[in-house]
Amino acid sequence: MDNAVYIVFSATPTGMGSLIRKATRNRYNHVSLSLSRDIRKMYTFARLHRTIPLYGGFVAESILRYQSFAGAARVKICRVEAPEPQFTYLRNCLERLWNEREEYIYNTPAALASLVHLRPSIARAYTCVTFVQELLARHGLAGVGENDPPTVRSLERRLAPYVIYEGPAPAAAGDWGEDTYPVETTTRYAVYTTARHFGRLALRVLEGIA
Repeated sequence: MDNAVYIVFSATPTGMGSLIRKATRNRYNHVSLSLSRDIRKMYTFARLHRTIPLYGGFVAESILRYQSFAGAARVKICRVEAPEPQFTYLRNCLERLWNEREEYIYNTPAALASLVHLRPSIARAYTCVTFVQELLARHGLAGVGENDPPTVRSLERRLAPYVIYEGPAPAAAGDWGEDTYPVETTTRYAVYTTARHFGRLALRVLEGIA
């Protein structure tokens, strides 16, 4: 068994991704974590469907996300060894998160605040960066700390010694698996899920203040 985790930085081929890269002046705007070298399946916090950019949560991304709709994405892959028992703990953590994924949502306020290196804390809500940082820090990997700046650029710098590949997203055959990204949605569904997403965020903020 390859007891290693693979951190995948990507320049996602979407309008939102392009805007984020322009705002941050960074080559990459997204980060995911995979337990396999072929990165066909990656875990992160991101949009659930291609057609609803502001509705997001915990997802199992297919590599096909980076090879469809708007062209191929550029990626940077880092390999971090994770000896036992850290690897088993991390794998079990991902399995638990996946089983409880309906409880976890994308931390939209934190994504905006990360532009000025702030990290608004909302219960059971993450961005792609805070998710990967917390997992690596919690399991003592690559010297990542939970208080590191919550930006893709900062995490890139921390993982610079672990880079094994940089270039176009690797070609991969197969289906979308558990990734719902290509599912077509109606306007009504998009409005409902987006409103519900921000409603859940607001409720959790209020619960945190109370």
